[in-house]
Amino acid sequence: MAPSLAWLPLPLLLLILCAMLHPTAASGGDLLMLDRFHRWMMAHGRTYPSTQEKLHRLEVYRRNVEFIEASNRESERLGYELGENEFTDLTNEEFMARYTGAAVPMEDGDAMAGGMGTIITTVAGDVNEGSRSSILDLNASAPQNFDWRDHGAVTPAKNQGGCGCCWAFATVATVEGLNKIKGGQLLDLSEQELLDCDVADQNGCKSGYIEEALKWIQNKGGAVTEATYPYQARQGLCKNVGSATRVGKITGVRRVRGEPQMKLAVLDRPVGVLIDAHGDVLQNYKTGIYKGPCTTQQNHAVVLIGYGVTNTGEEYWILKNSWGAGWGQNGFFFMRRGADGAEGLCGVAVWGTYPLM
Repeated sequence: MAPSLAWLPLPLLLLILCAMLHPTAASGGDLLMLDRFHRWMMAHGRTYPSTQEKLHRLEVYRRNVEFIEASNRESERLGYELGENEFTDLTNEEFMARYTGAAVPMEDGDAMAGGMGTIITTVAGDVNEGSRSSILDLNASAPQNFDWRDHGAVTPAKNQGGCGCCWAFATVATVEGLNKIKGGQLLDLSEQELLDCDVADQNGCKSGYIEEALKWIQNKGGAVTEATYPYQARQGLCKNVGSATRVGKITGVRRVRGEPQMKLAVLDRPVGVLIDAHGDVLQNYKTGIYKGPCTTQQNHAVVLIGYGVTNTGEEYWILKNSWGAGWGQNGFFFMRRGADGAEGLCGVAVWGTYPLM
């Protein structure tokens, strides 16, 4: 068995690792990358069980950093910038396996037969159903730019960790926002209760449906707070919360399809959507308007919280993610709107879901 190198002083360990990676020459660039990797490890509290694993993660980190820097040299043309984050030592395949997990709903006919609710495909319908938000004037024309964060209806971005339950985070975010819009307090509600207790049609940390989670909250008479049922990043046994207060009493669940209709819907409330999150660009996204590449094969749930138009006329969505505040713009991101056909960029316009109160 090869002896462990973990006990060696850091400078000597770096030199040995560099020589192992490049036996013919340990260049200054290699040493700089090793030092950069070590500082990244320190910043993110990362350790590895063996020298071999550390070497492997160093090479993954190097490839990601080289991709980030190559992309950023074209940032003015691309319209976005990438950056290091807590996922920089993961391959995209590993990242997808851990940090996505949205299940795509049934087709429209099957969904309607299964009681999944109205699918809004025209301007008429649920976008004006019931009482509209007091924040917005029904008679006012749609503003060019709108962001629910400006109205105090969005909690800070959360982190699902290595559990693929983005569906639970997207669900809870729509309830948190609508509860505030309808006159309640903006409270952090529990994703963990959904993960542990909504098990009939969900697959825990592997995948789940926003619609089913919203219907579960509706049947329970609301959601409990995060403080009552804290997030653990793993599925456990359903806990009895007794007489804990439930927040966000949902009266129904609706779908919306198409970017024009989603724009109308998001003026009333945050809307849960599905996107294809594959690819190195989104994994390493830092700022700007994301433009792919991606397909329309959705695998990740996020939340539309607004939209806007740049000074140059480029339209975009504002979305809340569940990959922590260290990713993107404090956990939020912009995505191109109105230029990718009926399904939208990455399939964002195919399935929108939101609660009624």
